Amino acid sequence: MAKGFTGVILSVDLTDGKIEHIELSDGFYRTYMGGSGFGAYFLLKGLKGKTDPLAPENIVTMAPGITTGAAVSGVSRCCITALSPETGGVGDSQLGGDIGPMIKRAGYDGIVISGKAAGPCYLLVDGENVQIKDAAEISGKTVLEAHDALTGEYGDKKISILQCGPAGENLVRFACLMGDFNHAAGRGGMGAVFGSKNLRAVVVKGRGGVDFEDSDTLKKLARLAMDRLPGSGFPEILQKLGTPGVTAPQAEGGNLATHNFSRSWHKDYMNLHGGTYESEIGAGNTTCFGCILGCRKKVKAESPWTVTDRLGGPEFETLGLLGSNLDITDAVAVSKANELCNNYGLDTISMGGAAAYLFECLEKGVVTPADCDGKELGFNDPEGLFWLIDQVVNRRGVGDTLADGLVGAVAKFGRETEPYAIHIKNKVPAVHMAQVKPSLALMYAVCPIGPDHMSNEHDWLLTSEAEFSKSLGILGGGQLESSDLNKVRMTVYSQYYYSLLDTLCLCMFCWGCGSLFNYRDLEDLLRYTTGWESTMFELMKVGERRINMLRQINVRQGFTSKDDTLPQRLFEKLPDGPAKGRCVDKEAFTKMRAQYYDLLGWDDSNGNPRNGKLRDLGLEWAI
Repeated sequence: MAKGFTGVILSVDLTDGKIEHIELSDGFYRTYMGGSGFGAYFLLKGLKGKTDPLAPENIVTMAPGITTGAAVSGVSRCCITALSPETGGVGDSQLGGDIGPMIKRAGYDGIVISGKAAGPCYLLVDGENVQIKDAAEISGKTVLEAHDALTGEYGDKKISILQCGPAGENLVRFACLMGDFNHAAGRGGMGAVFGSKNLRAVVVKGRGGVDFEDSDTLKKLARLAMDRLPGSGFPEILQKLGTPGVTAPQAEGGNLATHNFSRSWHKDYMNLHGGTYESEIGAGNTTCFGCILGCRKKVKAESPWTVTDRLGGPEFETLGLLGSNLDITDAVAVSKANELCNNYGLDTISMGGAAAYLFECLEKGVVTPADCDGKELGFNDPEGLFWLIDQVVNRRGVGDTLADGLVGAVAKFGRETEPYAIHIKNKVPAVHMAQVKPSLALMYAVCPIGPDHMSNEHDWLLTSEAEFSKSLGILGGGQLESSDLNKVRMTVYSQYYYSLLDTLCLCMFCWGCGSLFNYRDLEDLLRYTTGWESTMFELMKVGERRINMLRQINVRQGFTSKDDTLPQRLFEKLPDGPAKGRCVDKEAFTKMRAQYYDLLGWDDSNGNPRNGKLRDLGLEWAI
């Protein structure tokens, strides 16, 4: 076999306790390459028709990529793939940190988990020693409490822990997974999948190494990131301030979700900018395995709320969804809300969207305090938000309603609340505003995993005259606000590329368009790790293959083009700020969606892959 991977997938059936090693061919690895490519494959192969995401039959895959473990910046992510309890379709979420490299160092290229344990358990993976262990001692504990208990038992060296937290145990449909309490597989409800299987955590001890084709030349590739970082623009901002360092420029471009997505900037946006609060509550940073960026910024505060530095600081998305979108612009308040979500195992984006929905319903009078246990709640109310997070995690009162997502909340509170439920496929969009980013309006609607801001490059790529734009195959140019065929092509080609990154488990902050590494470096990475003479044509087909597998899973779950819609609010003009008057043009959006299906070779009538496209990608077995 080629190098860079072990050739062994760990399979665990929690129902009967069966543990197996699956050995697959070199051809399998070259076709699917890891990450959510593996996850989509095992879902398509293993599911028998439409399946409830919370049923034991759901299959969850934890998979690094074939290059994971190389000490090169941005080569350490891990993909978690399963049916999503939030959308009902396919779910796919990535996280950084050490869990991906540790899985490889434990001797596996992925872990595939099915079934449901009879009682609370956790999975211990220590090389050949794989055990399903009783989790009674950590059940109901916070992420920090469980992490400290597990590291107390196994030590904290060469170990990584992925866990669901209390939110996952309580089957909150947007519960996330926390990696070593500082990294989140945040989206799609993967924590609830763990909870539905009575699986509190996966503990991985990585004692071995990974054998690469040319380790010496890999070191030279790693040094390129160091050489290129000064003057690199976005990556240099990330090293200095993390994603909070983009808050101000995004707000000034009218791209900061505010007051439940009804506005695109907040007058006090500078309070949430990383450069503003870093000197006051900044507490250093952490980084992923082998990466020089160190973009995960920590915070620490004593007042007006105590915030620990152990659970990481808020990312840009969190500063928007738990901050400006709720009219909260106190950075300590947002940091506290972020801490609560991380410690409970809760997606900050969907939590922020659920809170915004409730607060606006109360503001408009279509929901009353009596529906909220008599609690007075509203925008710009940090204490009310903290209370609501606790209610959601523990499924108490109004929190129990919100824990199932916005579709269920509208069914409970009535159709008059629907205008304030901002979601696509029951999943809250990111802080990036579709009204000012037509490519994201399209991607929010059509993306198989639901609205996602990291499944394609944003609109600026079409305006770039740089080589990394043209060499991706992007034809023509255009304006940021354009919605023409050039924009659709840019969206499709960049989606293929970013799908490839999610398959190889590469970080877009290092490997994205115009970042530290270029496309030739990517070919070199494959050569130095595996020995394969891959070309960008082959690699882009890998990305396209993953997208079609994810979409085909949704076909089996009953999804069609009728589900590729946007909430009405996004079609309404923004009332003020830098993007005043901007909105998603409904006619242009409908045309873009049709062109998107056409470019991907999907059926015009239902927006799903045609059999010919599946055969083109070697997926005839999935028809």
